[in-house]
Amino acid sequence: MSKYKLKLLLHIVFCGSLLFGCNSKPIDKNVEIILVGDSEPQFLSKIIDNIEYIVFENPNKPFVKADKLFVFDGGIILADFWSNHTLLRYDQNGKFINPIGRFGEGPGEYVQITDVDFDEANNNLIVVSRNHLITYSIEDEFIDEIELRNRPYKFLKLDGEKYLFYFPEVLAPELRAGIDRAILYNYSTDLDSLEPIFDPVFLEKINGMGEKNNLFKLGETVLFSSNFCDTIYMLSKDGIEKKFFLDFGSEQNDLSKLYGLSIPDLVKVLNGEAFKNISIHMPHLFGNSRYLTSAFRKKTGFDFFVYDMKDKIPYLSSKSVNDVDGGLGFGIIKRMDDDYFYSFFEPEEILQHYEKNIDQLKDQDNNFTKLAMQITRDDFLILAKYKLKK
Repeated sequence: MSKYKLKLLLHIVFCGSLLFGCNSKPIDKNVEIILVGDSEPQFLSKIIDNIEYIVFENPNKPFVKADKLFVFDGGIILADFWSNHTLLRYDQNGKFINPIGRFGEGPGEYVQITDVDFDEANNNLIVVSRNHLITYSIEDEFIDEIELRNRPYKFLKLDGEKYLFYFPEVLAPELRAGIDRAILYNYSTDLDSLEPIFDPVFLEKINGMGEKNNLFKLGETVLFSSNFCDTIYMLSKDGIEKKFFLDFGSEQNDLSKLYGLSIPDLVKVLNGEAFKNISIHMPHLFGNSRYLTSAFRKKTGFDFFVYDMKDKIPYLSSKSVNDVDGGLGFGIIKRMDDDYFYSFFEPEEILQHYEKNIDQLKDQDNNFTKLAMQITRDDFLILAKYKLKK
């Protein structure tokens, strides 16, 4: 797919700390600054029309976490590939339909999943398991398996037989054997070829991985970032279309303290006193034509934001006030499309909030209070659908 042959020729030269990891702000005219650190509390009603809630049926599986979520005409797919290697399909009302894929070492089975993507054109689910791309139908039919020469860590399914692969520079050398120093590649199954398109973003190596959603296809562009990187890239076929710099103010990350550290030392530094009040970007990238989302770690917790690109206002999960239905604000964002963004909650979170605010909520009749009266602490996950204003 030629439109995604991103001929970036990107041996990017970062001047000092122009784009990453210090308190100075970028001066590139192609950079839009998101003032995350100085954001004010915001009412959700400014960007949200209403909130719907779906109680997912328990599929009789071990505790499932939602690493990725796909919402489409045929239902909802919940992917838990970090803890249980479980792929579950639901209908639009949360009724469990079927699992997808099988754990094992036989043909068409996966041993380990590092990423999942949904092929909207064919209604198929694709997983990366070690050095294999495995495709299933949403009805749990094994369709195809492609053996790769390398092990991509994250990927996107593009048009036709094209993919976008992410290989962190900190992967073990044997997993990067045969590829150059780039971290993003176009891959064609027809030609079995890798085309480097994006070089490492840091001046020196930072031995950290763990990204869950650092690639997102947004129309004709792709959103990309990586852990610790304070810039979100919007990539097009012609190169870098735009950059969003996350300005955390006095809490900006100083990357010079992280370069070259071993993984144990890196963890120690991040959890130490010096980083107690430092914000670190941990990409959870989603977006549409107006809104952009991601997340960052502050102290020991995570904060998510929704950035209104039209009005230039960030809405933080920790500071947003739910004046739509009096329920919780928004939690861990797992998806965004043209109409909604989606978050998951545990029943305990819902009930605790309701019980704590019972005096204000007991006489209200809305989606949140109906939900709180309906569920018990033994229920499964609850999906919140936030209807976005245009």
